[in-house]
Amino acid sequence: MDSLCARIQEEKDYPRFEALMLELNELVATKERRFPQHRGKGDWQPKRPWRRVPAVVERVVKGLYPHLVEKVEISIPAADELFREIRIENILTDVDGKPVALKTGAQLDVTFEADAKDIVPQKADSHA
Repeated sequence: MDSLCARIQEEKDYPRFEALMLELNELVATKERRFPQHRGKGDWQPKRPWRRVPAVVERVVKGLYPHLVEKVEISIPAADELFREIRIENILTDVDGKPVALKTGAQLDVTFEADAKDIVPQKADSHA
């Protein structure tokens, strides 16, 4: 694991970095299975209540005028039908801090997070 972490830290090529991270995740998952009593209590777990849902970029919307920012229309299948699409500015930041944009068909993960003070326990029959 030490040598794998060292390779991850030194890697400059993103696809290779991503492959090494997947390898590390598999290694950690294997190790976790040896300690089932501690499952899900790692420090790498989110610190706030969260939920992640898949999404897809349906289209890129160009601004009508040069001063208007390009936007992307994102579809979130897990949302109710009338609330499934959102539009945001097509500006993201890559792992090196450089601005990038999404293209049509991009597969996304949308993560919702909340402060602990803003949640209540879920009732047992709420999935019915």
